[in-house]
Amino acid sequence: MKMLATIAWRNVWRSRGRSLVVIGSIVVGIWALIFMLGFMNGFMISYINGAIRHEISHIQIHEANFKKDPNIGFVIPGGMDLAESLSSDLRILEVSPRSVTSGMISSPRKSSGGRIYGIIPDRERSVTHHDSLITEGSYFASNLKNPVIIGKELANSLKVKLNSKVVLTFQDGENNLVAGAFRVAGMLETTSPQINKASAYIRMEDLTRIAGLKEGVHEIALLLENPESETDVLPDLKAAHPDLLIESWREIAPELELFLSMTDSFLWVLIGIIMIALIFGIINTMLMAVLERYRELGMLMAIGMNKWRIYMMIVIETIFLSLVGGPVGILLGLITMYWLGIQGIDLSAYSEGLREYGYSSILYPYIENSTYVYVAAGVIITALLGALYPAYKAVQLNPTEALHTV
Repeated sequence: MKMLATIAWRNVWRSRGRSLVVIGSIVVGIWALIFMLGFMNGFMISYINGAIRHEISHIQIHEANFKKDPNIGFVIPGGMDLAESLSSDLRILEVSPRSVTSGMISSPRKSSGGRIYGIIPDRERSVTHHDSLITEGSYFASNLKNPVIIGKELANSLKVKLNSKVVLTFQDGENNLVAGAFRVAGMLETTSPQINKASAYIRMEDLTRIAGLKEGVHEIALLLENPESETDVLPDLKAAHPDLLIESWREIAPELELFLSMTDSFLWVLIGIIMIALIFGIINTMLMAVLERYRELGMLMAIGMNKWRIYMMIVIETIFLSLVGGPVGILLGLITMYWLGIQGIDLSAYSEGLREYGYSSILYPYIENSTYVYVAAGVIITALLGALYPAYKAVQLNPTEALHTV
């Protein structure tokens, strides 16, 4: 076997041009695979993190009936006390209690239905980071009485600007319609179409005052220190508070889970396409190499080299080509992912369309370290599969005919 490996290695570099073509195709194929995996992972992470960080959080707590019937009277008993106690859990990074209701958001020129959130600004900013997404105005920093933050698209729809008056109309605790006048203090632009088009944020004290509620916490949003600890935190919370509805982001937004599974399926299809293209490239090049060496292979058979050794020599040559091209392709992919992971890919030219579907205009490709190991293993498997047919053709030749080939 050592002699075969030596012969195979020398054969690889006897025809440098042909070998470099194979190596180049392997390098480009692996780099393209790593780039596409990182690109798709970046899209997926951007979408999921955007939804978690700017809208739903890792875990939400509601009164048991609130999700089925979002009546403003279905508050979490002792909601503020519960929020304070959860803040002391080291596994939970941030806690934001909210008052939530649905109503009409009206300007002198137009009205729109939407979701109205009563928040504690400092706590909400630590969970959703909405203060960093303000495009005009400020995040409850002005001296306006009854300030409101609305989505940029909603502001355009209502035809309002900073300091414009809007009226929020909703039901109070006794199902009577109540209304309050607010001044637009800021406009925000997130990756969530729902927030941009149909959400208004006011202070919790203002909402509970207008609604006449003594306790006004309908929702508690939790941001975890480590997202992977969700599998421990969620069962503990459900066991401690069986009378409340406690859900993870997967339960709150099942479409995100569906998106993950669809993306994984697409990635496998993508990997398959690139690997098949790589296999056919190797088959084509190695088959040409076999045909070019028809006389040489016939002579080797004539002097006593058996077909198994011929077969293994072709396979080993292909593996050597992959072992040269594979690490180079992986290294280029690693460098590309590292650089783009810091710089990002600017997709601002398509920002409007991306925002419509909940994506950020700056994409940061990402690949887990284990993926590089899988890619390396895939290269070896691809080389073996690509070598099988050319090696088979090599052992099918007739030595007598091969020796007479010019």
